[in-house]
Amino acid sequence: MVEVKATYKKGDVDKEAVILYDFGGNIQEAIEKFGEDVVFSNYLRAGKITIQAAVRRYLAAGVEGDALQEKVNGIKLGVAAERIVDPGQVALNAFAKMTPEQQLEILQKLKAMKK
Repeated sequence: MVEVKATYKKGDVDKEAVILYDFGGNIQEAIEKFGEDVVFSNYLRAGKITIQAAVRRYLAAGVEGDALQEKVNGIKLGVAAERIVDPGQVALNAFAKMTPEQQLEILQKLKAMKK
């Protein structure tokens, strides 16, 4: 049995419940209880969410195209994802996407910061 918490908040109503649910004690029990298709579809749904989160992080870091696909190919579900981001590269990628006017404004701010 797994403890599941849920909350409901709407207006002045604020409720919380804690229930127990039998998901099965392992993958084999889950398959016996719910069926292979259900177990796989839930695994697939959770896996997609994990991959989407990784893709968002890589896009924010300026990783695109073939490099993005290569990063995603290296993901192993259940293993902590790479979270190393080069802030300088992120800044350069953002700068490259700005209009010339925005770039000039940033350059002026950077020059003003220099001591």
